[in-house]
Amino acid sequence: MEISNRLLRDFGLRAITASEIEFYLFGSHGQDLSFFWDGIRKICKDKNIDIFKIEKERGNEQYEISLSTCNDPEKTASDSNELKTIVTDLAGKYSMQANFTAKPVENDFGSGLHINIHLENEQGKNQFFKHDKIISDTLKYSLGGLLLWLPETMPVFAPNEESYSRFTEGGNAPLTVSWGANNRTVALRLPDSAHDNKRIEHRVAGADADVRQVILAILSAIYYGIKNQCEPNSQIYGDASLKIYNLERFPNDLEAAINVMKNSKLPLKEYDILT
Repeated sequence: MEISNRLLRDFGLRAITASEIEFYLFGSHGQDLSFFWDGIRKICKDKNIDIFKIEKERGNEQYEISLSTCNDPEKTASDSNELKTIVTDLAGKYSMQANFTAKPVENDFGSGLHINIHLENEQGKNQFFKHDKIISDTLKYSLGGLLLWLPETMPVFAPNEESYSRFTEGGNAPLTVSWGANNRTVALRLPDSAHDNKRIEHRVAGADADVRQVILAILSAIYYGIKNQCEPNSQIYGDASLKIYNLERFPNDLEAAINVMKNSKLPLKEYDILT
């Protein structure tokens, strides 16, 4: 992925990425699925796809598979996209149906694609640092770039009309251009970790998004933020969807999102972002 090469060449920063993919496994309810997860792990091991964790999610018959961190964003993307195929094919063999759409069940939780990322220098030291109000420039400008680009790259994160039904109140998905610490209502979350071992969890994309395009958009926004020293807005400590924060909200549908992208003043074509 050329943008990761540019980060390394221009700033001496290596992108370390990992993905978390949520999905529904229809027909699985009430079963002991250990046989199925064992099969997924075996196939992934044979294909050199490193699974970090498999767990039950909040929705009925909803699950999440997390891949381990990797210093090659292209491999994170290809492994994640292939994982969808592996799960779908094996589910079919057991008379189940894997569903990676963003909102397959109207009155249940949507399925997201979360990308975790941090940047290391050439000695392998994490350049994301935050302790109270002290924050490293690399993390600050990365957040600034991501927030600036977020509204104008929504068709990457939510590529289908159905994708926008995931962004509902109480639906476990972010609704605003926002960031915070261990706060699951924000778009960009900094999970609890050691102060010098921070990462950004980008929580906007749906499970229906193309993982490569998502990572490309994220890395491009980070590169732009560092290059232009973009400042983020204020950290959100409460529910980021509340009107009292007066935060920009995501577009309501795909047409609106495409219009925002088409009218963007940002150099999206320069970074090969969908327009």
